[in-house]
Amino acid sequence: MLSRRTVIAVAAAASALAAGPALAQDQATVGIQTVTTYSADARITSVDPTARTVTVTYPDSATRTHTVGPNVVNFAQARVGDMVSLSIEDRRTFVLSPSNVRTPRQRDTTVAVAASMGQSTAGAAATKSITNWWVTAVDPAANTITLVSPGSGPVRTFNVTNPAQREQLSRVKVGDSLTDINSQLAVVAITPKA
Repeated sequence: MLSRRTVIAVAAAASALAAGPALAQDQATVGIQTVTTYSADARITSVDPTARTVTVTYPDSATRTHTVGPNVVNFAQARVGDMVSLSIEDRRTFVLSPSNVRTPRQRDTTVAVAASMGQSTAGAAATKSITNWWVTAVDPAANTITLVSPGSGPVRTFNVTNPAQREQLSRVKVGDSLTDINSQLAVVAITPKA
């Protein structure tokens, strides 16, 4: 039988172990947070009010499931088959590695721990995804960086919203690598379309 302290200690150690390789990149020089909001039209194919997710099919037939943010007050009215316009907020935290610094390998890591206390069972899980992007353009005047993911394609421009981190944009150069260590993608508005 495991004590509550043991469960907490195991969970903390497992989380540190999973994050270790990402944190060991002591040669990375700058952390940059971005927030980019974009809109897309799609048809709702599934709604899960308990998980607060919506699955949509885009005009190019791509299907994706998105978390719906707490500020979307009309989420309860979302129905399968509705054609909607989604406002999506893409928050990312990047760590800069100059072009001569090796980046961590891309991976998804899941750490889970479970413990039994008498007839009760407790558990916890955490997932972390690490992906690398290449810098293709930097515009400190517009507070943007333009990146491409080597494995998955399209060139994307991200907005740097934090004033302290905007000052760091001058350190970012074309050809540098940015490692995405934390991504949050959430629907912030659902607008019905006629």
